Amino acid sequence: MTAIQDPPEIQESSHRWSERYPELGKEPLSVEPLVNEKYYELEKERMWRKVWLNVGTVHHCPKPGDYFVQPIKACNAEVLVMHGKDGKVRAFHNVCTHRGNKLIWDDRGSTKNYVSCSFHGWAFDLEGKLKSVLDEGSFYDIDRSCLGLTELKTQVWRGFIFVTFNPDVEPLEDYLGPLVAEMEDRNFEGLHLNFRYEIREDTNWKIAADAQNEMYHVPVLGPVHSGIGFLYTHTPNGLAKTTVFERFGKHTLWGTGFNPEYVDKGLNAVLIPKAPLGDGGMPKRGGVFDYYHLFPNTVIAMLGDVTLVYNFWPEAVDHTVWKIDAYSPKPKTAADLLMAHFWRGKLRDIISEDIAGHEAQHVGLASRFRPTFVVQDEEIAIRAFHKTMYTYVDPKEVEA
Repeated sequence: MTAIQDPPEIQESSHRWSERYPELGKEPLSVEPLVNEKYYELEKERMWRKVWLNVGTVHHCPKPGDYFVQPIKACNAEVLVMHGKDGKVRAFHNVCTHRGNKLIWDDRGSTKNYVSCSFHGWAFDLEGKLKSVLDEGSFYDIDRSCLGLTELKTQVWRGFIFVTFNPDVEPLEDYLGPLVAEMEDRNFEGLHLNFRYEIREDTNWKIAADAQNEMYHVPVLGPVHSGIGFLYTHTPNGLAKTTVFERFGKHTLWGTGFNPEYVDKGLNAVLIPKAPLGDGGMPKRGGVFDYYHLFPNTVIAMLGDVTLVYNFWPEAVDHTVWKIDAYSPKPKTAADLLMAHFWRGKLRDIISEDIAGHEAQHVGLASRFRPTFVVQDEEIAIRAFHKTMYTYVDPKEVEA
């Protein structure tokens, strides 16, 4: 049964973000980019194959010989990332150059020298060079040097691995723009990967991204969200407010502060304050919580000692894989380990409520109950994200 609660106290209106960024407008946003099959096909063609995409971090392949596979269905491809003996991280199409079979079938692994195709045994070294061909003499003038794995442009920035399918793409540093300087004092490479989640949702990837781009829902969505909402509350009406919002070209930052009157009991009293107030975390622009959205589908969210990395991977217009990595300084004590386990369970419960919200919104929007939806000033990051998407595919192209 849905809980019925009294509405929050109405506060004086504030349009500070729209006044600071008038180019983003105030008008309602189109529903079509979130539910329209044609729009999804156009964004696959015009955006996904044109931009830089974060496929993971160096923590996923820390040693020479380590590799992992990232499916990118929006590009009709799978990416094989390998850590070479020379220390360089490279990315390839996960395809054997014999007859186009999928090369690596596992999600991740490690090898000393070679990866081989499970279909006919062709073997490739960690630099993608073809090294062994079964029954090679039966082929016609085969030239191994021309049959190595198909390499993708790859760059590693602050430990984040980016690839692109666009041979004419701008350098990654230009794509990230001012974000490069913004992140200069963040030591992502020195973090420890605590745990990972992979969630499959029946929703559009932009709906999932939008929901993580605002705090407006936190006091309302469910008991776990409302429980942590008090952590950030610093307004009389019980709603967290954005303390910082900034655009970095295609990318955005928003952040919020800490509730100085926050008091909890039991295990929460021991563990929850450590996250926002711990001294092992990253520098914060917003106070205790900074949320960087790297266009199109990557998020770096920093909460005290904890750094979360999200990737929203569309598999269809109405299906998304949401990958979450949780990082922190390497645990040094039993208390650190306890906190990591505590946050793993807490995050799982938060995600469960998020999934329900994402899927429910997709059901509503797919009904085409209205051609547009409205966003308020505190949802400015959503507006910025959609306006950037419009530069690749204008909703008017698919609207009836």
